Amino acid sequence: MSNALGPLSRLRRLPDMAAVRWWCLVVAAELAVVTAYIDLTGTIVTQPRYVVYPFVWINVGVWAMLRTGTPSVDRRQWAFATAMAGGYLLLLFVAGGTLQFGIGGPLNGGAVASIHWNIPGLGPIVVYGTPRVRLSVIPFKVVGYVAMTYLVYARLLDATRAVLSGVLGLFSCVGCAFSLLLPLLGATTLFGSTLTGLAWDLSTLVFVLTVALLYWADEVGAAVSRRL
Repeated sequence: MSNALGPLSRLRRLPDMAAVRWWCLVVAAELAVVTAYIDLTGTIVTQPRYVVYPFVWINVGVWAMLRTGTPSVDRRQWAFATAMAGGYLLLLFVAGGTLQFGIGGPLNGGAVASIHWNIPGLGPIVVYGTPRVRLSVIPFKVVGYVAMTYLVYARLLDATRAVLSGVLGLFSCVGCAFSLLLPLLGATTLFGSTLTGLAWDLSTLVFVLTVALLYWADEVGAAVSRRL
């Protein structure tokens, strides 16, 4: 296994100021895309922060992945880390509603293949599946879950006990599950419910905390060890 990841490894080595300029360009592009979508579709945004939250997931997740390298390990440790990370990603997808199984019977709606357009970050939402298995791809959720899984994978390769902090990631799906149903149910306004707002706030907070704990796992583990 190697640390060399092509463009990713080069991005990790960017000087601090270059990295800041790069992320400023990314945020500016995201703002331009959202503004264009709102202008073209006439979407009414009642709570602007809910437009921002998907990009918090995306940007924090991508930033953490770009800044986290993986060590060279033997094939046995790599296989173990890969299997554990794969199981963790599957668990996140199922808990967050991204992947559904019709275990007790066929899923409602039967076979489906559709695209639901929504504001960037939250959409487009791609839904595809059979009566027994269904995949609902919501951009920010998929990026967020993949980011947490990659960080768990990197920590498993490091053989650090702090990888257990990744379990917190499960709670970030529960909070946002209700609010993510609104576009699929054909909501005409963007996130008008107080309950939805609270879920988004809490789930985003837990997601950021989870990524932070995984990203700074070594520092957190060292601090805990000193206190013990």
